Amino acid sequence: MRMADTLVLWLAVLVGVPTGVLAENWPHKPVRVIVTAATGSAPDVMARLLADRLGRAFQQQFIVDSRGGAGGNIALGALRRLPADGYALGVVHASAITVAPHTMKEMQYDFDKDFVPVALVARAPLLMVAAAHAPAQTLGGVLALAKAQPDIVTVAVSGFNSVPHLATEMLAHRSGSKFFTVSFNGSTTAISALLSRDAMLMTDGVAALASMVESGKLTPIAVFSRKRLARYPTVPTVAEMVPDMVVDGWFVLVAPRGTPDAIVERLAAEIRKATVDQEVAARMGALGMYPEALSGVALAQFIRSEQDLWRRTADQLGIQRQ
Repeated sequence: MRMADTLVLWLAVLVGVPTGVLAENWPHKPVRVIVTAATGSAPDVMARLLADRLGRAFQQQFIVDSRGGAGGNIALGALRRLPADGYALGVVHASAITVAPHTMKEMQYDFDKDFVPVALVARAPLLMVAAAHAPAQTLGGVLALAKAQPDIVTVAVSGFNSVPHLATEMLAHRSGSKFFTVSFNGSTTAISALLSRDAMLMTDGVAALASMVESGKLTPIAVFSRKRLARYPTVPTVAEMVPDMVVDGWFVLVAPRGTPDAIVERLAAEIRKATVDQEVAARMGALGMYPEALSGVALAQFIRSEQDLWRRTADQLGIQRQ
């Protein structure tokens, strides 16, 4: 079926049928959406929410295929090999675009060459929390302690060279502090380390920490986003103490490079509609995410700025590819 679809596209080009005409008839069959996350995770649930919205808008199935692991290498390696005909899309976490190129030796894709960004769909803010036994319960107190007694402040993170890990190291570097950072295999084990007094602090996405924060077991001390979060309005941003220190997780819808512009534009338009829908906002909010749409030139500039940020960060922190 894939070969037949590709042949139809090439024949259309050869006989002079504009790709815009083909795009008008799109989609005439189910669209596959590959996600850089495991089934059942918050990104997977978010992708299914978007797939449902797109399916209703275009009167066609958008089938989610979640492939977590290897920093997005598995999912994007698979997507890269699919035809650029509008029937293969990806929901991609920022780290697969910005961090993985500096932390992984063997990449199955080159984002800039292999994919076209369709639309930003959501931001996933990072939160730093303190356990009850931590001697400092504010960001200012934590940084002062980390400067006065290097390595006494232990910070748990979910994964070596993950965005939470590198955001924590970036904070230490920019503030002139020193943390003892411990990487765990996933958020659950990192949280357990805090509760068992094996770590003082933790950095992770809101989705991973919200239930522990809202039950009072962990105290939020800072968010890494540019603005304070409506969910935690009294929690300061890191940038309030360390100027320009902003790190956000985010997700973007992408397509294989060569996908007709008209299809990309139709998808971007529907994503823009979805991100201003109150139901979508509420459901994403429950996942610790906040819908936000960017597309076209603005999206390209945003991604480039994020790539530049992590390129500089990799150099500053001396990150080695594994």
